[in-house]
Amino acid sequence: MTIAYSSSIEHLGQSELSGFLAHWDFEPPAGTLFKIFSRSTEVILARDVESAVICGYVTALSDQVACAYISALEVRPEYRGRGIGTALLDQMVDRLDVFGVYLSCAPALVPFYEVAGFKPGISMGKRKQSHGVP
Repeated sequence: MTIAYSSSIEHLGQSELSGFLAHWDFEPPAGTLFKIFSRSTEVILARDVESAVICGYVTALSDQVACAYISALEVRPEYRGRGIGTALLDQMVDRLDVFGVYLSCAPALVPFYEVAGFKPGISMGKRKQSHGVP
């Protein structure tokens, strides 16, 4: 299996993104992931060259000097365990070229990010209540 990494979302079709965001605790409106891509500072897509399937992505928001926030990293379940998430994360951190890169993650993913050199920290957040989700 060969994976190609790209930042181009120019010719990306909505159907290529179906199945992502399934881990969200509500059904996001159609087009949500494409909207995330188009509004992110940086996007890297992983595509299986043989099947042309988008198998993963990473997005980030940044002031491009002091800090950046990795806002999303997802690999399709059938492609996990092949180093794609690690490659996406490494490429994004290299591309961001800022003093600090931050992210939030589920407790189960802490070991993955620690292996990549991330350290636990304290953060605060406030979630917008929308889409009928409590």
